[in-house]
Amino acid sequence: MNSTLIDSLLARRRAVSPWAGLYFLQSLLINLALGYPFSLLYTAAFTCLLLLLWRYLPRGQKALLGICSLVAACYFPFGQAYGAPNFNTLLALHSTNMEESSEILTIFPWYSYLTGLFIFALGIIALRRRKEEARPRWNSLDSLCLLISVAAFFVAPVQNLAWGGVFKVIDTGYPVFRFAKDVIVNNNEVIEEQHRMAQLSGIKDSWTVTAVKPRYHIYVVVIGESARRDAMGAFGGHWDNTPFASHVNGDFFMDYIAASGSTQKSLGLTLNRVVDNKPQYQDNFVTLANRAGFQTWWFSNQGQIGEYDTAIASIAKRADEAHFLKNGDFEADKNTRDEALLTMTAQVLATERTQPQLIVLHLMGSHPQACDRTQGKYATFVQSKETSCYL
Repeated sequence: MNSTLIDSLLARRRAVSPWAGLYFLQSLLINLALGYPFSLLYTAAFTCLLLLLWRYLPRGQKALLGICSLVAACYFPFGQAYGAPNFNTLLALHSTNMEESSEILTIFPWYSYLTGLFIFALGIIALRRRKEEARPRWNSLDSLCLLISVAAFFVAPVQNLAWGGVFKVIDTGYPVFRFAKDVIVNNNEVIEEQHRMAQLSGIKDSWTVTAVKPRYHIYVVVIGESARRDAMGAFGGHWDNTPFASHVNGDFFMDYIAASGSTQKSLGLTLNRVVDNKPQYQDNFVTLANRAGFQTWWFSNQGQIGEYDTAIASIAKRADEAHFLKNGDFEADKNTRDEALLTMTAQVLATERTQPQLIVLHLMGSHPQACDRTQGKYATFVQSKETSCYL
């Protein structure tokens, strides 16, 4: 039997090996776990890469597969809910305290964690594979694997160039490499934005107030959390859960859309003056009120991680008086209630003041877990206990 026939038989044996099937399944799960749309091309390409590395660099293959399996297993629940890493998710990670971090882990369904455990288990099985003693010989299957894995790496950059963009190797669509790039690039952008925020927060505002004629003596701004418009009765929801707003004579903005999908970025673009799509943190509604002669108060039930490290803290610190029920990581795990803000507000209202007043109340609201906010109580059961508390 000649060497060509032997190589052909060995290549066929490797192609139908159970290990090839395991690598394909693990590649598919890693693709889905990292939050990207399923791609048969990239799944097959990553499988080919794993097969090739196992033949000629087994330790490198185990290191790559072990890291990818661990990251995919941990990220799977989050990825199914929020997708791949982006600026908003990295900003939320930087701005989230320990209480919010622990609570968000409880909102994912149990089967997401089970799938993550399955991905981790497959990774362990793959790492326990033993290397064959025989020295590998390059064959046609190796050439095919190399061609597929390399060609797939350049598909996205070439498409970008063909569609009028710029050819960049780092724009590859490989889920593993794309995940690493998205985390690094977006994390750097978040750090740069926080640095810019800290710089702007330390300089004087640039407001010029020409006239002040307040219609009321006291203004109260309530900043909620995580509440959808269609979950409120006053905004067309099916539930009678807004008794005050549903009957008060006021103006309701029924078509307003949040500036972003994350709290920090949305409020940063909403409460500050924006120039070229960038918030000017020194020019916000609190500094404007200060310029207009208002006495400003900021009462918050959300944790203050640092003095200027979040868009909210940056604005809050410009108020004449700022009080956080949760102050820093140590106290941030206390399950304080929004109602405590009313006590602080009452203390302000109890004293007659000549200056017009601006009082800002920043709530935890229906932020998960919603039942922690309502002490497990709800008026109407809808789908689940958590949804009922949310409404």
